[in-house]
Amino acid sequence: MEVLKMRALRHLESNGCSLGIGHDEKPQSMYDNPQAYPQMFPWLFPYEYGGIQQPCHKKILSESEHKQCLLIYHNKRFQSDLYFPIVAFNHEQLKAGTIASFLMAKRKKFSEISQRLMLLNRQVLHNITNQMSRGEYVRPETDQEKACFAVLDSLDP
Repeated sequence: MEVLKMRALRHLESNGCSLGIGHDEKPQSMYDNPQAYPQMFPWLFPYEYGGIQQPCHKKILSESEHKQCLLIYHNKRFQSDLYFPIVAFNHEQLKAGTIASFLMAKRKKFSEISQRLMLLNRQVLHNITNQMSRGEYVRPETDQEKACFAVLDSLDP
């Protein structure tokens, strides 16, 4: 270790180049940020090229497909990196969970729909959700069940 330190010091004293990585005051977004991966993994993306979500890849290669291509790259540098596969997988999971949790409603009806959401019987909604997740066909019979289905009809996935 001492020899490596001495070589590094000699390199710097002879005006050798080095790479400095700073931190922004605000965190980087993982959405629509083609420079996120080159900034996190500068040793995998030399000269900050080849990042995920580059404009040249739009409509040609999805983010998931691009990550899969990188993981089967011929020189195995993406596979052998300790952090790239897990970070890429975690981003996929976070994005899938976040996108799946959004519900859209028209602005004109937003306050009305939010009021109806607050008035729903949570137990009835839970029962309907369980039945649907098991693949059962649910037909609303009570007023509370009909209210739940009316709110579902008002929301756009």
